[in-house]
Amino acid sequence: MKIQQLVIVSAVFVLAAAPSVASADEVWNSNYGRVVYQSDRNKTAIWTYPSGTIFIEGLAGVTSNRGIYHGYWVGKSNVKCDTAREDGSGKLSNNWGRFSICFTVPNFPMPWEARWSYCEGEPTFSWNGTPPR
Repeated sequence: MKIQQLVIVSAVFVLAAAPSVASADEVWNSNYGRVVYQSDRNKTAIWTYPSGTIFIEGLAGVTSNRGIYHGYWVGKSNVKCDTAREDGSGKLSNNWGRFSICFTVPNFPMPWEARWSYCEGEPTFSWNGTPPR
């Protein structure tokens, strides 16, 4: 009986500690290719796109009434920054930039408009995503 209780408690702990995975329909077509909401790490949403990964602070677990969020992207780039950021595999990369996003409607599916930059620059380049039809 005690072993059975220990197994159940252990399973609950493992499931609670595991990172949550976003819904499979969190996918957008963008001017930089397909963007997919891959997972959450604490309060950070982790998205992927063909050339890299986007980390968005405060978005994890938010499924409605999304607003404005900030984070960074890491990926293929000819621009090398003086500092490094974590990439999608957990390694440090000097190819990154800031990322700011605004969801344009409050309910799912949610298109978005974003701005990005290289390194610590002010985000000025346009990046837009729309849900596939």
